[in-house]
Amino acid sequence: MRFGVLGGLSVEDGDGCHLPTAPKQRQLLGLLLLHAGEVIPVRTCVAEIWGGQPPPSAATTLQTYVMHLRRLLARMPSVGSREAAHALLTRTGQGYRIVVRPEELDLLRFGQLVEQADRASGEDATVARLLFDALALWERPVLADVRTGPVLQSAVTHWERHRLEVHETYLDARLRLGRYRDTLAELAVLTRRHPTHEALHVRYMTALYRTGRAADALRVAARLTGRLTHDLGVAPGPAIGRLQSAIRRGDDVGVAPPPALPSLPGPRRA
Repeated sequence: MRFGVLGGLSVEDGDGCHLPTAPKQRQLLGLLLLHAGEVIPVRTCVAEIWGGQPPPSAATTLQTYVMHLRRLLARMPSVGSREAAHALLTRTGQGYRIVVRPEELDLLRFGQLVEQADRASGEDATVARLLFDALALWERPVLADVRTGPVLQSAVTHWERHRLEVHETYLDARLRLGRYRDTLAELAVLTRRHPTHEALHVRYMTALYRTGRAADALRVAARLTGRLTHDLGVAPGPAIGRLQSAIRRGDDVGVAPPPALPSLPGPRRA
């Protein structure tokens, strides 16, 4: 049995896909999986599905959605019974919880790999390998094919920010290993995607400079300065200025030592 939220929502086992087709049931399943192992209060589920103006029947309708999800799970050969489906998707106190093992949910596997990389801090080859495997699980934005309400949207934004932080740590490990040329394409894409993200531009400038492209590195700095000035009305921070000066002088430019990896976020709920 496999569940996925890092990209499209997925529910699979040996005989294929078992996704609900109704949008609100998909929304509820996505919310539960994104908080696997946690009790999600009924009020949070209602806020996600119906927003600030739920119908009077919202709690009853929510129970119906849960019933349909349990039926879907019970039909999976790896679950096999109504009792097992109830144990998988439980009612606990004033909320619902889905219980899955780390190997069954891509988000939990991602978290395990990030934690292993954190324990390997200082061993850049190991960190790069573990974070490559973690990022490979993440094909598209979280729950890319699920309609998101206010609770899920906040959580999705939270996890996408964490994904970028992990990607930065992965790139730093590769840069410290001297793989400057290998990172150029990734950094070009990331700086286009995040045109005012100064730390990404520092990495890109460093990789360009260390591969003999000092003029291109300075053009990246000029482009960033223009975007910051035009979009935000601010000047770049001192790191960009120091790096520009070092490049113009022809100084050696290194990569910062590894910080602790960002802790796994706990997405906010209503």
